[in-house]
Amino acid sequence: MKKILPAILTIATLWTATLLSSCHDPIYEMIANEVELETNGIRGDIRSIVPFNNYIYCCNNMIYRKPALASYEGGGENKQWREVSTSFTDGTITFLASDSSYIYALAIEWDADESEGKNLPDNAAIYCSSNGTSWSRVNIPGVNLNDIDEDDELVLFDNQVQSYSSGGNLSTAGRSAYFGFYDDSSETGKTFSLSGTSANVENASTKYCKAAGDKFSTFYALAKKDSMYYWGKSGDDEIYWGPDPNTDSNSRDLDCGQIFSISVTADYLLLGTATGIKRVPINSSGNVIGGDSDFRSGNNALSILTGRVFTTYVLDSTQPEGQTDEYAYQTIYGSVKNSSISFDEVGLYAYYRERNTWNRDGTDSSSSDGN
Repeated sequence: MKKILPAILTIATLWTATLLSSCHDPIYEMIANEVELETNGIRGDIRSIVPFNNYIYCCNNMIYRKPALASYEGGGENKQWREVSTSFTDGTITFLASDSSYIYALAIEWDADESEGKNLPDNAAIYCSSNGTSWSRVNIPGVNLNDIDEDDELVLFDNQVQSYSSGGNLSTAGRSAYFGFYDDSSETGKTFSLSGTSANVENASTKYCKAAGDKFSTFYALAKKDSMYYWGKSGDDEIYWGPDPNTDSNSRDLDCGQIFSISVTADYLLLGTATGIKRVPINSSGNVIGGDSDFRSGNNALSILTGRVFTTYVLDSTQPEGQTDEYAYQTIYGSVKNSSISFDEVGLYAYYRERNTWNRDGTDSSSSDGN
């Protein structure tokens, strides 16, 4: 009996090890792919990442920029962002947009409403710069931005047109910027096209939130590759695609809660969703050909970007996924207790192809942890 028991235990141990290794390889791979979070990272609410004058810009109350040189060309990783000084100090810089000649910033001032225990918008302004350092106020005709309230929705966006070539040359030829203003109480609004300090009405009734190429959308998720458009809907976890975003040509359920951002590479869509980052394959014609899939071996995207990913950005959309620099902003929504991430994991992340891992992305400031 003494000999039989060890034999049984040995067999059971081997069987358990085999079962765990064969059935839970993805779990072990995720553990193996865990990387230590870098301390330097831009935190806060990062709703925009835009190109301009061979730089990439983002904002989180302040504005930051870094050279558009791809990491495989410059060998750089974290700590490349630098704060951009602005001539205006009024308001929280909430959105950025760019066109072929200017970068734009939307700043909103907030007042504390002690009776409701929350901050409410009070006034706003849009600024533009032709060099990223000197800023001028944009005139928005027919809209009083000095008197806004919680019923007013303001959004700054552009049509996402850009092209990248080696050496950090990031062209925005054909790129256009827009400002959307919508009053929920009266259900009226206007969308303006921007041109330096001037603005012209693009649409006097529809609430637009996003543009791609020459198409507009009332949803925040919209992107384009060649003649194919991709979009997501509010409260909907399906990815839609087709030649016209006004008709639901094709769709695929991703079980992701909602899609907030879409970036396109040569072979995959990079999606920011309510349940983290997603990677969806497309063929050479741009059609979605599968559900969300794992990233290539060693890439830790699915284990590190599990919060609500509002923003994604791809430097060179002509390259296959994983062969270009990629960015994502994640945050907590709802209860901190029930969130898949902690406050330490909120902020901007970047993927660089040399290291094949995602991590925090920030400045070299040690006093403010990269903010």
